[in-house]
Amino acid sequence: MDAAASSSETGFLGHRFGRWLDRRIPPSSQITLSQRNIFIFPTSTGFAFGGLISLLVLAAINYQASLVYGVAFLLGSTFLVTILYTFRNLSGLRLELAGARPGFVGEDIEFTLRMVRPQGRGREGIQLGWPEGIVQWAELYEQEADTVRLYFQAKSRGYLNPGRLLVETYYPLGLLRAWTWVDLDARALVYPHPLFQEFPATVSGRRDEGELIDPQGSEDFTDIKGYQRGDPVKHIIWRSYARGGELMVKRYASFVEPRLWLDMDSVAGDVEERLSRLTGMALTASRRELEFGLRLGDLEISPAVGEAHLERVLRSLALYGVA
Repeated sequence: MDAAASSSETGFLGHRFGRWLDRRIPPSSQITLSQRNIFIFPTSTGFAFGGLISLLVLAAINYQASLVYGVAFLLGSTFLVTILYTFRNLSGLRLELAGARPGFVGEDIEFTLRMVRPQGRGREGIQLGWPEGIVQWAELYEQEADTVRLYFQAKSRGYLNPGRLLVETYYPLGLLRAWTWVDLDARALVYPHPLFQEFPATVSGRRDEGELIDPQGSEDFTDIKGYQRGDPVKHIIWRSYARGGELMVKRYASFVEPRLWLDMDSVAGDVEERLSRLTGMALTASRRELEFGLRLGDLEISPAVGEAHLERVLRSLALYGVA
């Protein structure tokens, strides 16, 4: 299908024809093609072929040439048989959505489509794709079922619904085009585009366990130890020295929390930029196998590790503010 035809049909789909299609071919995760949802029309080559037949008939009438009559009728019968074969190439096909993989904004999101043909002759030269996606070819000749991977570029986060899928064929001679627009109710989750940066200092909390830091300058008491040269004089326990004559000092230290908190309020930018930065930090933390949590407005996800936790965090970022 050329670009001009695709553009015109896409624009047409957005108006009356689109509403008519919704009534005639309602959205469904599984659709079987039949005369109810298959359209067929001659191509430009088909019109030229029909014009040639008309000229041959006129010439045969004018010159009373039986051979020309025979050629014209042979070509005409070929055209009629081609109508049946072109229609049959799509008729009976069952299309169903097998799955969709999540992705990030700007990527081509993968949808897996399963095609099943009825028993009998195979199906050849079938094209599938969304108007703004990548067109794929499929054939079901020896096998009765096959999977086709289709791609559609994600332009925004949230749920992606690419709309109606164009299925068409020009088999066997290219004289006619049989096509249909099916809505398989395809939907995929799109995560924010990741922006990678170093973790800000505010993502690490403080608590009474973790990695020991600042053993001298902190105000958090930990234990008592014997005095050693260089210990601060202000930490000496003079009352203990008065009772036993042994110098003891208080030990102070801070601990940095090994878990990370990804907080929307701790990153700069507008809403989409913040979500992108948090996405990048979540991917970085997961790659480094760090325990991290998420604070996103009223939502709080406790720190954890693993693919399931990462998926939950990315899902929350993708659907933030989405109805």
